[in-house]
Amino acid sequence: MDFSSLKGFELGKLLLSSGLLHSSWNKISELGASRAHQVQTPGLGIKIFPETKYTVVVFVAPPINITCPLNSASTLLSGTRDQNPFHFLCSEKISSFSLHTPAFQLFVSAYKSNLLELKTKLLESKKPVIITGAALGGSVASLFTLWLLEKVEPKLKRPLCITFGSPLIGDAKLQEILENSLRNSCFLHVADASQTPVNTDFKPFGTFLICFDSECLCIDDPEAVMELLGGASAVDHIDYGEVLDRLDQTVMEDSRLMIDDVITRMEERAEEKKVRFDQLKKLNDIKISMIYIEWYKKKSKMSKIGYYDRFKTHIASSISPFDIDIEKRKKEVNDYWRSLVEEVEKKPQSEKSVLKTRSLFSGNNYRRMVEPLDIAEYYHKGGREYRTSGRSRHYFMLEKWFKEEKIEPVRCEKRDLSDLLTFDSCFWSEVEDALIVIKSLKTKEGEREVLLRKLVRFEEYVWEMISKREVSPEIFLEKSSFMKWWKEYKEIVKGIHSSSPSDLTKFMNTRMYESYGQAC
Repeated sequence: MDFSSLKGFELGKLLLSSGLLHSSWNKISELGASRAHQVQTPGLGIKIFPETKYTVVVFVAPPINITCPLNSASTLLSGTRDQNPFHFLCSEKISSFSLHTPAFQLFVSAYKSNLLELKTKLLESKKPVIITGAALGGSVASLFTLWLLEKVEPKLKRPLCITFGSPLIGDAKLQEILENSLRNSCFLHVADASQTPVNTDFKPFGTFLICFDSECLCIDDPEAVMELLGGASAVDHIDYGEVLDRLDQTVMEDSRLMIDDVITRMEERAEEKKVRFDQLKKLNDIKISMIYIEWYKKKSKMSKIGYYDRFKTHIASSISPFDIDIEKRKKEVNDYWRSLVEEVEKKPQSEKSVLKTRSLFSGNNYRRMVEPLDIAEYYHKGGREYRTSGRSRHYFMLEKWFKEEKIEPVRCEKRDLSDLLTFDSCFWSEVEDALIVIKSLKTKEGEREVLLRKLVRFEEYVWEMISKREVSPEIFLEKSSFMKWWKEYKEIVKGIHSSSPSDLTKFMNTRMYESYGQAC
């Protein structure tokens, strides 16, 4: 069975009734007792128990000294594989996180001598893998499981990590990373309700089976876990064999056992989480809004104005209910893609591509279609230099991810370009900035040579896009902002290119733009 497919409550109930928790604890006790009879038992103890159905790996570690300051210390991890064995957990937004220092030090101490070989052996196992440990040994078991999961293929059965009374091992950043990861479902932490976290700066992840006398509660809400853990004093050692024997699985309930205000907060957080993770399901609804915006583009073209300039005019003074509806559609698709990009950025980089691939082309089409409308709104409000000062991060990330796939854009010379979306979704911001430069020239604001160089650079930028057939023919519509720029610019360039006109000047003066984009 793939344990990662089960919900927290189902997983806890299954493991409790299956005897796997008792079996895991007995193996921990067996290895701990054998080490206790040895003269020297420093560092980490590891033992593999081959079972008929499972392979069980047990970690044991020296006792936790709750009075030692080091036990509440954390180690900041960032950087590459050489510097951080858990580098693959980092996401676009979270490039570093902190781990419980004693657990991390034990992990590192056995990294090359034992753990590399163990990792290779378990990856080759054809049976499900259970990784377990108690107290600090459980913390190291969690770290090893995270490390092992880097190499476990998504289609394969993931290991299950079971810990007993173990300190929390990661900070809020690690919790946020794992909350958005499939790996979160691979951890079950058994904890007595009297267990006090070593450091409140550490945060829980995975599912917790919290034990109260003869009852237990299985939850995966991290904030509720923090509220429920922590008795009047820290308990140095708990015999979880006795705890498991006390439990009466017939009274095992879900959140109905919890205090009403805790229940309410859990439900609210669960609803927020559901909204976030339903984003891909909503993609089909978003496509309907995109169809409306595409129709808006075609309808605008019939008026010889182009949808960018029509929307800009609408912002200044509403034209029709249809224009108002498009503004609502724009907000809807923007909210969707902003939220989706935020979720992707939180995911560990090794999992991000699963979501990115599914929405890559839709995101690219959205960016090229809708960003010009945001640009129109930005400049209407008096903005300048949109590309560097006003652009939303989600547009930047969608463009970055699309380019990383190294998909070559289509530039067929014989293709009709009448429905083409301009490749550079920031094109209209460059037009607006060029119009601002011309206005500055007229009012003599700034150095003339500097302003002229900016206009020449814009001209070269436009010509390159025209040459590559990467710009929509809409820019040449009579009422477009680009044509407004050209009419003013050509008067300026008369004195600059009088002897040798530029390629764009020749293209525009000979009206070759009228046939631009037509099928050959």
